[in-house]
Amino acid sequence: MDHRIAKALDWIEMQQPDSIKGIARVVWARGAWKLSSRHTAYLIRLKGNPPWGGNVRETARATSSLSQMGLVFPDVGQWLLLQKKEGAWNGNVYDTAYSLIALADMDIHDPDGCQWLLDNCGPDWEHPGTTALVILALVKQGTMQSEYHGFIEERARWLLEKRELDGGWKNIATSNIVMQSLLMTSLREELKVSMDWLMKAQNSEGFWGNRKDSIVATALSLITLALWES
Repeated sequence: MDHRIAKALDWIEMQQPDSIKGIARVVWARGAWKLSSRHTAYLIRLKGNPPWGGNVRETARATSSLSQMGLVFPDVGQWLLLQKKEGAWNGNVYDTAYSLIALADMDIHDPDGCQWLLDNCGPDWEHPGTTALVILALVKQGTMQSEYHGFIEERARWLLEKRELDGGWKNIATSNIVMQSLLMTSLREELKVSMDWLMKAQNSEGFWGNRKDSIVATALSLITLALWES
């Protein structure tokens, strides 16, 4: 393992995230590298009923992170499915994408949710981070070889066109989501310049981002790097 990645993994484990999102991202990042985390047990203790305060997006993130540790809760999968209305979660692209990703991590496939994303994709969603999340949800749901293939390929190429001259997209968080989606669509060669940019953006202390968003930015960077290494 590259010493810079090891340094980031040590740094993130020592942090004290104060939100479900932050805790889940730490667990996810460590799990992506097949490492345990002291935050896993705390995230499970926060589960509750309804799970994680009944917040769909937070529940989806927590579910995906725990699945990286080999922990799956069937009751959470059923709860997420019950929250779906008219093919989507809260009629929201982000809630729907994160829910589909979480369900896929539990080996639950939901064609209706995938179709909702396809049917509703339009100019309002034409942002790199949003588009990348849609791609991630569709690919993780196992649609790469289905009727969604053309859509995924076209949107992936659109993301590459939106890349900035330095190799990133807008900010660290967005860049990582985009890179993860492109790696999932096998566009590895096209991402070499972006991976170089990502490593150069790492702070000397081991983290990415500024002090305010460093936990999430570092976790997302480590998840991206784990995908790259695999």
